[in-house]
Amino acid sequence: MLSNKVGEIMTRDIFTADISNSVFEVMRSMAAKDVGRAVITENGNYVGIFTEKDVLKRVLSQNLDAKATNIKKVMTTPIRSVPDDTHILEALGKMYRSKFRHLLVRERKGRIVGMVTMRRILELAVELGERVSDTQIVGKILLKQPVKIEASQPVRQAIDAMIKSDTGCVAITSGGELRGIFTERDLLKRVAVAGLDPDRTEIEKVMTTKLVTLTTNAPVSQVLKEMRNRRFRHMVILDDQGKLAGTVSMREALKYAKALDVDESVRSTWKEIEEFWESDEHYTPG
Repeated sequence: MLSNKVGEIMTRDIFTADISNSVFEVMRSMAAKDVGRAVITENGNYVGIFTEKDVLKRVLSQNLDAKATNIKKVMTTPIRSVPDDTHILEALGKMYRSKFRHLLVRERKGRIVGMVTMRRILELAVELGERVSDTQIVGKILLKQPVKIEASQPVRQAIDAMIKSDTGCVAITSGGELRGIFTERDLLKRVAVAGLDPDRTEIEKVMTTKLVTLTTNAPVSQVLKEMRNRRFRHMVILDDQGKLAGTVSMREALKYAKALDVDESVRSTWKEIEEFWESDEHYTPG
């Protein structure tokens, strides 16, 4: 199990946006920086966070006028943070419990000094995993049927499917054949910021078509390595016949990273409280 503390791996480079900005201004800045979140500040203080998940759930699914709405209406507050001496695996567990990919890090006196991300933990798992033998294959952790949408369907169908299935990625098919994927990042950059109407835009016009795939027999460590190298959050997995078997997310694969030594009891604990933390009661706008 990792003994490192988050203060040793956190980034001090926190992308921020002022609370006076509109939702559209924040989304446009996120897209330009190619990041999935913005920490919202007021008078130099961190007061909230806005993520691609908020774009999905609170903006596009609600048909919100992003240019006329202040970011305060849709940001998540208060911000979750952990002390800088929190162990990495403990921080990862908090991310699973709250369905976050980022946690701010505070020093002993309470001042925010950085951020730890699931991607940084992924990078560390890959680095450590190169010295660990991994026999777990990705096909064993594909627990759900893949979420598929026809390419000719409007983006609205993908939005609804992503929310219903609690996923950040859907597979796009045509005539039963895999054509591409559509992710939260596509939603941000190609729909929300582009000002497209989700009800009138076909998914095939905004999906990602340059797919990188692995088979169900690929070791989890290989999946994590590909995600690290290509900066993916989702990997498309094919079966032995080259057909879609499913997609696996970074957070799902990290549960089985040999280098992190996440045992079954830890995974069970994260899973048991997952439904509680998924409720809207714990996902309220400020």
